[in-house]
Amino acid sequence: MTDDNLTNEYPLNSQDAQNLAKHSVKVKQKERNIRKQRKKLNRWKTFLRIVVFGVLLFFIYQFIKLPGWYLKQDAFSKPDGITVEVVNNKIVPTSIVYKSLKDIKIRKIPIFMMSVKPIKKELFKIPVFKYIYVRRYGFPARIQIIVRERIPSAVIKTNLKDKPVAFATTDGILITNRNYMSLAEIPSALKILVKNPDFKRDWTIKRIEQIEKIVKDVEMYSSEKVKYIDMRNPNDVYVRIETTSVRLGVLDNTVTERIKRIYTILPQINDIDEQVKYIDLSWDKVNYIKLEQESK
Repeated sequence: MTDDNLTNEYPLNSQDAQNLAKHSVKVKQKERNIRKQRKKLNRWKTFLRIVVFGVLLFFIYQFIKLPGWYLKQDAFSKPDGITVEVVNNKIVPTSIVYKSLKDIKIRKIPIFMMSVKPIKKELFKIPVFKYIYVRRYGFPARIQIIVRERIPSAVIKTNLKDKPVAFATTDGILITNRNYMSLAEIPSALKILVKNPDFKRDWTIKRIEQIEKIVKDVEMYSSEKVKYIDMRNPNDVYVRIETTSVRLGVLDNTVTERIKRIYTILPQINDIDEQVKYIDLSWDKVNYIKLEQESK
């Protein structure tokens, strides 16, 4: 039952009506005051948010301006090994890496905003590198360059004691730059001895792959590891295995069939008291054991 119905059923006297009106006015005033207080509170909350946000931005800005976020301007031109660190390079000397980066310009921006693309672009000009990852650090700002080099499958030398003059990688790349040869000696890589190699004409990846196949055939039929293959005289090729040397002669289309005869003649070496110089497989259907005393 509403107030109107009550008023109709029980008519209010003037005093009650006056009291009811005053009560309604007080309720309206309270509601108005509550709304005003809410508005003030919301304004204060908004103001405090703005202040807090502004203070936060200020501290972030000051934090970013700290010197520890910025790479030294001469980090690449005058490397110290700490500001720019090179990791996992075994073939390419660190000095060559630094030399490749010396012309890179360093922008005056925090290290985490610095682009690593120019670094990778320069380093990928070095054919030995297969993968490059650049990691950035702050306080102090520094860079770590993590590289993964191609693996040599065969090294080309003019003498066993000399440094390689070139090497082929497992993924089919021929490296001939002398700057990358000082650390290219890997025990698992095949050693190929040559005389005055011409890398523009004679020596290609395809030719090296053919030689590697011949070496694998020698290892398969001899059951011994090949130490090196001597091709300084291309018409009289020798392969050195663990037990002795094998003379292959010319590497023509009969060489594979000649290599297959190794397993029949190699066991005979154990029955010979004299020192063996090499096994001769250079002839198509003739093979024999050459002794050291026969050369005297």
